[in-house]
Parts: sequence; structure tokens; C-alpha cells
Amino acid sequence: MKSKVLKIIFMLLVIMIMVPLQGLAAQTINKDMKLSTGVQYKQYTNTGAKVNSINHLAINLNDAYTKVSIGLPKDFKSKETTTSIATRDSSEGNRVVGAVNAAFFDMSEGYPLFLLSQQNEILNGGVLLDSTTEYFNQPIAFGVTANGNAEIDLYDFDIKMNYDNLSYDISGLNRERRADEAIIFTPQNINTATNSNQYGTEVVFETDTPINSTYYGQKITGKIKSIHMGSTAKVTIPQNGFVLSFHGPKWRAIGDKMKIGEEVSVSFDIDSKWKDSQFMLASGPMLVKDGKKHVTMNLSSSRATEVTSRSAIAISQDKKTVHLVTVDGANKKGMNMSQFADYLVSLGVDRALNLDGGGSTTMGIRNYGSNAVVLANTPSAGSQRRVSAILEAISTAPTSNPNSINLSRNTVGTMLVGATSSYKINYILDEFYNPITVSTSKIVNKSDNNLVSFNGTSFTALKEGSDRVRINYDTATQSFPLTIVSGPTNLTIKASGTSANVNSKLTFTATATDVDKKALIYSPEQLKWTVEGDIGTVSSAGVFTAGNKAGTGKIIAQLGTKKASVGIEVKSTTKPTTKFSDILTTNPYITEINYLTSKGFINGYEDGTFRPNNDITRAHAALLISRIKGLNLESITDPNFQDVPKTHPYYKEIAAIANLNIVSGKQNGKFDPNGKLTRAQMAKILVNAYNLSGTTNKKFTDVSSQHWAVNEISALTASGVTTGFQDGTYKPESPINRLHFSVFLYRITQ
Repeated sequence: MKSKVLKIIFMLLVIMIMVPLQGLAAQTINKDMKLSTGVQYKQYTNTGAKVNSINHLAINLNDAYTKVSIGLPKDFKSKETTTSIATRDSSEGNRVVGAVNAAFFDMSEGYPLFLLSQQNEILNGGVLLDSTTEYFNQPIAFGVTANGNAEIDLYDFDIKMNYDNLSYDISGLNRERRADEAIIFTPQNINTATNSNQYGTEVVFETDTPINSTYYGQKITGKIKSIHMGSTAKVTIPQNGFVLSFHGPKWRAIGDKMKIGEEVSVSFDIDSKWKDSQFMLASGPMLVKDGKKHVTMNLSSSRATEVTSRSAIAISQDKKTVHLVTVDGANKKGMNMSQFADYLVSLGVDRALNLDGGGSTTMGIRNYGSNAVVLANTPSAGSQRRVSAILEAISTAPTSNPNSINLSRNTVGTMLVGATSSYKINYILDEFYNPITVSTSKIVNKSDNNLVSFNGTSFTALKEGSDRVRINYDTATQSFPLTIVSGPTNLTIKASGTSANVNSKLTFTATATDVDKKALIYSPEQLKWTVEGDIGTVSSAGVFTAGNKAGTGKIIAQLGTKKASVGIEVKSTTKPTTKFSDILTTNPYITEINYLTSKGFINGYEDGTFRPNNDITRAHAALLISRIKGLNLESITDPNFQDVPKTHPYYKEIAAIANLNIVSGKQNGKFDPNGKLTRAQMAKILVNAYNLSGTTNKKFTDVSSQHWAVNEISALTASGVTTGFQDGTYKPESPINRLHFSVFLYRITQ
């Protein structure tokens, strides 16, 4: 039982530990770029913490052309942005491909606060803070040791003074003297004077030669030149000497013993782990040790609990992979120190060290096609803060032969024969991701099937078919497929209107798509606009200008072998008149009636009416058709309809259309002249009379595929003569009245 309880407790502890890590590690990759053969850049959106984004550089020191180094402002006493330092440090054989801000620094003076050295030269002595609420309360540094391994560990920076056959530990180098300390100032101090307060003793030493640098393993010996006790005057640091600044009873006693002309030596050293290191940069706190969360500061302190931007350096267990990580924290987002440590653990790092964060958090990368380092993250203040030292991911690979081409096309898709497009080379990289300066004279264009011609970076489709364009640049090549067609699969016209007053304008645009319904590539001049009917003109841009008289016609667009059209009506601005008492000027079909009556095709009644709702008889239909078509009524053959004698008033008209097979009789040899003409019969008569053809996808709900006049009704619809009723019916068996028959005749004659 006890074993089971322990097992449950253990599982709960595992869950409690793992859940937050899983939450922090839940992230979406926004960017993933190989900056060089040994440096990978990724940008994440983290869903488990309140962050804007996380930027991550993974640096592989096993790669022969990859290293990590420090970067400093042009003037060590000043500050500079991360990207400015990195870009300036980048040169042939030493390309900075990524960088991150690093050292904590004095905000007013600009110098680093903690130990910083390179190739044993001590660039900054630094200070160690004695409170666990401070970031840097233990001597911990990141660096690359003499054997080329990355390291994050404690260090022992040792400064010893030898005087009167005794050895004393000096507290620091080239920094402000605090209570009960002894500090040595060399000519490498950022100021020419010590600037120490008057509550101490300052001893000035002269050496035989100038001190041009301060480094591990160095021993400098000098003779006392002057002693200043309780002086408010600035003590200058000699170029060929140094100054020891003492404070406190112990050091006061030593200073009191010193005499002008006595000899004192000071030595500088560091523990063997860091001796001869390529560089080392002190920071804090440590965040991860041996793959586990290990924060060397009080996590309850305000600095640790603050949710803000963060920066860190981390290494793998084999010390061959270095990780530079930044967390953006604008708009009160980011991570606290504990969350940041958890996140780094979730990445699988072995050790991690906190770097200067907050407004200093900055990461820069080298984008493809450029050697400049540009901002990759979003600083909390909206712009980069100038800093005192950075860490750089460097590719030492020399620029070599072109390896890859990145290009973009101004248009992508199926091309029309005769169309011209172009491409642009965005950048060319060698095998080490270094940019190659592009020379247009080295670009060679080819196509597999010779269906295109080239003019520089432009290409024109010559023939229909499939092809592949290939761009060669020395040893690099890039290609893309092309499909070329003689015409679009679909061509549609969009109009600003389908009717216009005389002398007014309408705008038409065409949309051409391929078989996949994607936009077809063509040159504007390939789209041809024409007008059918004497209604006006249309420009090459599809602007229609109506003529000065009313009428109907079509606007036609042609692209390659494909045509499309849209009907258009030009209306007169003159108010229409009417000669019939039962046709108002507001009648929607007054234009059609006036046209037919003006031509003498149809007449009204003696009482001055038109009677638009009267049904058309079969005899009247014969009369109207013969008039409009101008049929010869003299040379006719008797159709021998039993109910149409030669004395019938419309005998000749009925005979004329029967002779042309425009209309046929009914059963028993009769014509049924007084019978009402149905809409289906009308369709057949008009199709026969005007040789109409065509089909349409439009279906009428009351016209089945088996209907005797289905083909004629379809042809009439395809020709634009009829549209049916609004309810989707055609009403084939209903009689057609004088108004509708007039409309059909008008449309068919235009």
C-alpha cells in the first residue's frame, strides 16, 4: 500500500513539473532559416506564456566555418546598437549572421558592468554584487575556452598585490571603488582619472614602460610616485603606470606604510578553465544547470518576478551547440525569470545564463541576399537600445561559387500566346549562404520546349503548350513551369450598366481565367473590344461611348480565340410619345411598340387603341411575319388549307409563310386562322422564320425535355429573345398577346 501511495505521489509530482513545461513549449514556428552552414534561426509564437514572439539562434560549433565571438562598440567608452556593431564587424571570411545583446552596462556611462575578456586581454574588470536580489551575485560567465568548447560556469578572477614581501587580494580592476576595497586602475580605464571619492588613499605608480593592455598572466611592477590621502583632487592614471585606490582600516594601514620610490607589483590571473579562452563575458543569474532549472538569484525579488523581455545564452551538454534566445515583451508581455528558466529547460539545453533583458533585448540576423545584420525581434521600446557588448554568431566561410537562386515573377499562372511576363532575381547564395553580387551579363535563359522567347529577364509566350523556363547563373540554376494557351477557358464581362442614354458612357471590364479558374496572364493590348450594332464606339480600355440615337447591340470582348459579349441598349433622352390611348408613355415597352408601328409592321385599331392584352391569332401572326420579312405575296402556291379560302383577307400572307415552311397547318388540312397563337407555337414560328439556333443552360420549370417545342424555346432563349417569367416558367401553352409578340419581334429584328 505504501509503495502504491509513493508511486501516485511521484506521478503527481511529475505532472506538476511537466505541465508548465509543456505549456511553455507549445509554440508555432513563424520563421525557420538557415543563416549559414552552422547557424539556424527560428522565430516562434509561444502559446503557453504571455509573449509576443521568441527568437532563437542555434549555433553549431562542430561546423568548421562557425564560431561565436563578442562584439563591441567602435569606442569602448560609448554604446551602439546591436545591429550596427554586428554589421560593422562583418567582413569577408568573418560574416556575422546573427547577434544578440549581451552585457549589462552602466546606463549613463555606457561601459560594461561585469568581467569581459578576449584572448586573455581583460577588457573590463567588472564588479560582483553581494545580494541575491541582484542579477549578478555569483562570478559566472559564458565563453569559448581554449579548446573551442562553449562554456557557462563559475570563474575565479584573481588580482594580487605584492608589497613588502606580502601578498594581498585586490578587489577589482578599473571600476568604482566601494567601501573596504582596494581597486587597481590602469590606463585601460574608461576615464583618464580614477574619480574616486576623498575617503580613501590613492597611490600612483610609475612603470618602466607604458601599460598598453591588461591580461591574464600579466605582472606589472611600479615604483610609488605620489600618495594622495583624503584629497578631493582628481588623480590621473599615468600611461606608464597605474593607481591603487584603498579604502577601509585594513587598506589604510597598508597605505600608511607605503613610501615614495618603493616598488609594488600587481598580477592578474584567472582559473585554468578560463585561461587562454577565446573570450568570456560575465553575466547572471544562471538559469539552467545540468539540464535542470537552476536560478542563482532570489526568485521572489522584483527583478525576477517582473514580466518583461528576456535574453539568454545557453549551451548543449557536449558544449558544441550554443543557443541565443530572446523573448519579446512589449505591451506588458514577456516572461518572469522563473518562466524563462522553465522555457529554456524545455528546449533541452544543458546550461543557460541570463543576459541583459528588458529594453536591451535585441536580436539581429543576416537576411538572405545581404551581409547587413537587421533587426529580427521587436524591442519593447519599439526601437533598439544602444548597448555596450553583444554576442555574435559568425560564419568564417569564404564567398564561393553560386549555389542557389531565389527569384520572383511579376505574374504567376497560365499565359496567353503573345503575352509577356518577367522575373526578378532577389538574391543568389553560395553553398555557405553568402550573397553573390548579381551581374546581368551572367544570366542565361533557356526553355525546355522553346515555347517562349527571352529579352533579359522578360519572356514572351510564343506557342500553345507546356514548357519549363530555366535560369542559369554560373553554377546555380532555378526553374519554373509554364502553361501557354491560345485563349482563356472562361471569359466574362462586367459592365457598369447594360443600358445608357445617348452620348453617355459605360465601362466594361473582362475577366479571363484558365481551366483552374485562376487569372490568365495576358498583355492589356491583347484584349480587343468591339461593338455590334450601330449604337456607339468602344475604346481599347473597354469604355463604351453611346451614339446619338437609340438602339440595341452588343459589346464584344475577344482574348485570343475566346469571345464574350453582353447586350446593351442605348436609350433616347427624348421623352417617348404614344399614338395609342391605351399605351402610356411610361409603358416599359413603348420603344418596341413605337418602332414596330413606325415601320408599319403592326397597326392599332380604328378607335385609336393598341389593345396590348389582346391575344394574337394565327392569322395575325402570319400577317406580321410576312410584313416584317417583306415576303413576296404574288408568287405564291396555294397551301390548300380547308379553312383559308382565297377570299380570306390574309390568304396571301398565310400562303407565303406556309410556302417557306415557317408555319404548318393542323390536322385535317386546316390552318385554324382564328385560333390563338400559343407561346410554344410562337417559338417555333420565330425559329423557323429567322433560322435561330443555339442552346442554353437555363431551364424552365414547365418545359420538360420531352416537350414538342423544347428545342425551339431553348433557341429563342439562347438568342436573347425571351427570358421567360420571373417565377421560372415559360407558359408554353398560354396564348401570346399583342404586347409580348411586339417585344419578341423587336428583339429579333435588332
